This record gives sequence, C-alpha cells and structure tokens, in this order.
Amino acid sequence: MASKSGSTQPDPARATPQQQHPPRGPRILDAAARRRIGELLIDAGLVDSHQLTEGLNLQEQRGTKIVETLITLGYLTAENFVEFLARQPGIASIDLSKYEIPRELVSLIPRELAVKHELFPIDKLGKLLTVGMVCPLDTATVKQIESATGLRVKPLLCAPNDIRAAIERYYPNETEPAAPKDSAENVRGLATSLRLSSVAAMIRQIDTLPALPETVRRVQDATLDPMSTIRDVADIIVMDPPIAAKVLSVANSAAYGFAQRVDDVSLAVSLLGLRETYSIVLSAAVVNVFEKTKTLDYRQFWLDSMCCAGATRIVTKTAGRKHIPGVFSGGLLHDIGRLALSEAVPELYLKVQKDLEGCELQAAEESEIGISHTEAGYVLADHWGLPIDIIEPIRFHHKPELAGAAKEATAIVSIAEVMARTPGGDVEAWRGAIQSLALPLGILGIDTENAEAMFEEYHNLRETCLRDPMF
Repeated sequence: MASKSGSTQPDPARATPQQQHPPRGPRILDAAARRRIGELLIDAGLVDSHQLTEGLNLQEQRGTKIVETLITLGYLTAENFVEFLARQPGIASIDLSKYEIPRELVSLIPRELAVKHELFPIDKLGKLLTVGMVCPLDTATVKQIESATGLRVKPLLCAPNDIRAAIERYYPNETEPAAPKDSAENVRGLATSLRLSSVAAMIRQIDTLPALPETVRRVQDATLDPMSTIRDVADIIVMDPPIAAKVLSVANSAAYGFAQRVDDVSLAVSLLGLRETYSIVLSAAVVNVFEKTKTLDYRQFWLDSMCCAGATRIVTKTAGRKHIPGVFSGGLLHDIGRLALSEAVPELYLKVQKDLEGCELQAAEESEIGISHTEAGYVLADHWGLPIDIIEPIRFHHKPELAGAAKEATAIVSIAEVMARTPGGDVEAWRGAIQSLALPLGILGIDTENAEAMFEEYHNLRETCLRDPMF
C-alpha cells in the first residue's frame, strides 16, 4: 500500500506458500485477516482484478491509499468497505488506523471550535487547510480557524451528515467518559472518515479541464490571419467554457499584475495579446491530463453553458442593470463543477441520476460523491484565481440567497440557468419556474409580468443565443 509520499510500505504479512494452503483451525482466520486488502476485496466480490489493477496504478500516481482510490474511482463505496471489514473474523489484526483521518490533522482545530460551529478538517496541503463546514460562509469562524492554526483556510460544504458524524467520532463528548469500543463497532464509524478522505483526494485532482481540440485550431488560424481582430479571437474562446476560464485565470494571475480584475474575455485577449492568448489556449489543451470526458456529454454541456450565458443578457436588460461585472462569464462557467467531477471521478459520477436538476442534483451528488458540483466548481474557480464576481455565481447559482459580494450577478445567473433549462412553448412550465425563482427575482426587482415577458423573449431568441451569445 502506498504512503502519502508515493513510497511502498512493506506488507507485514505477505502470503507465504504455507499461508496459501494453511492448516485448518483458527490460523485460517488469522492468515485471511493478514492478506492484502486488495485480495480480500476481490475474494469478497466487491471489486474485480481489473478494477484493483487500475486502482493500484492510480494509487502509485497519486500517492493515496488503495481503498481511498477505489472509492474515488467508484468501484467501492465507503459503506460496502465498512460492512466488509465488519465481517472479517481476524479484524483485530488489520491496521484500522490506515483508514482513519490522521489525528495530527484533526488536532489542528480545537474541539470546542469544531463542535460549536460544526466543522471538520479534511485536508492540509502546505499552508492551506481545507475545512468541511455546515455553514462555509461563516467568515468570522473562518478567520478564527486561521488565527488558531496559522494556516490559510478553504471552507467547503461537504455532505453535512458526514461533517456531523466526523465530529461525533473524532471529538467525543468530554462530559461523559467514552465507553470502550470493540473492533466491529470501531469499524462501523469508518465510513465517514473514508468519505471525507475521498473528498480531499478528489479536490486535489480538480486542477484543469479539457478544451475542445477545435478551439485550439480556430484560435491558431485566427491568430495567423492578419485580418482577424481581438473580437474574432474572443468570440472563438467564449464558445469553450473551460478555455475561457483558463484565459481569465491567466489574465488575473500575479504574473501579469494587471491593475484591475479581468472578467471579460475580450478584455483579457486585448491585455494578453493574440500570441500570448494562443499560447494559453494551446497549453491548456496540452497539459490537460484528462483527454476525454467519460460520463458527461461535452457537447450538451457546451450548449447548456452557452444558453445560460446568453440568457444572462436578457435578465440583465429586464432588471435594468447595465454594468454588473462577471455576469456573462458567470453564466458561461456556472456548471464547470459538473465537468470537474466527471473528469476527477468519472465512474463515481456515473452513479448520479442524470435527469436531476437544481437542489435535487446537489443532494444526489453529495450522497453519492460527498461533494456537489457547485462546490467542485468553486474549488476549481478559486484554484484558478477567478474574481469573486464569477466565483459566487458558480458556487451559489442554485442558492443565490447565500451570495455576498456578487449577489446581483448570482441572482442573474440563477434566473438564466432556470430559464435556459425550462422547455420553450410551455407557458405553465414558465409559470412554475417563475414561482421557484421568487427570491432571485426579488433581489433584482423583477415582477411576475416582466418575468413572463423575459422567458418569452429568451425562447424566441434561443437560436440566436446559440449562434451569437453576445446578442
């Protein structure tokens, strides 16, 4: 089993010829318990040899534990692994600490702080501490954690039930002496640890997204064409949400040090220059470790993104707003978390029901994966250094009431996203959608009559939206 550094730990009890054919009696149980976990999982029918081989190869690349890797691949669930461990007669000889969240990580946050604010540390990378929180927008508590730990804190909404269960497991009630637990009972509490560890591993994999190869070619052709303009190149880039995000990320990076935040692709291209823009687009495609999405229809993803981005223009006009930064880019990139999850954990993401939308989709993702696409999108956008005007619509487009600095932009994207996925020509569906949007409509001061007119205008111009999203 690989350690965090990627080195291989010696198996304390490799099977010898004698152990392969042990004598009858209690020694059979001891030998079985000491065999490698992967072999035991195959014998139990929880994974097959091909899945284990894939897991071991990926484990070697990532330096993670094999069980954690199999979970993120979707071949094994934390619950099934825990049930499997509980059935092992020689369980006492299995080193359960390998599947626990490290105590040194847990000890970074005082018990009273974790219990009071329902939060739990799930990962530490250098000076960055990722903390699962039931209320990740509690900035005062985040600052308190940073003060207590001396680390920069990334608050993350994981499955709240997992956070609460972890608190109960790792921060027991000090007023009542903890009763000793037998091995089987101790194992049953490991599911939460495994799920949170898998979320941490997943987050570390969310780095960059694939670009459509056609985008690279078209940008290159436009760059070489003396008749092409900055607008021509920008129009090509906005048709590819991951590439648009990358260009904006680079434009906002410290390496360029522009005086203002850049949230418009045309401005980014203008500031970066055509040649530099092409280099960014090309590098984004080349360095991408995920060549093809396995679980998400990329073309449909592109259509949905473009429809939402185009719809933001209508919402912005109806609301009487002219200069709200980040609205179009927020609409374009609002669902990049779905693409991130489908790339980071493709087999696991297959288990999420495909016809779910909105908050129901978030709940299903938290149940199956441990984290929703909105949080995954936030992690990616934050990693890229995108401005808050884009980050908040990505993170809160299903719950715009939670947005802070970019509340109006988030409300616009929230409405545009629902508008884009509501069937055209179905007035009753429009009315139901408008009722569900009471909160963001209220934020923007749009009444029901204007909302209905807005939906009608969008569906009349939907094809124009796809041809020219800047209409």
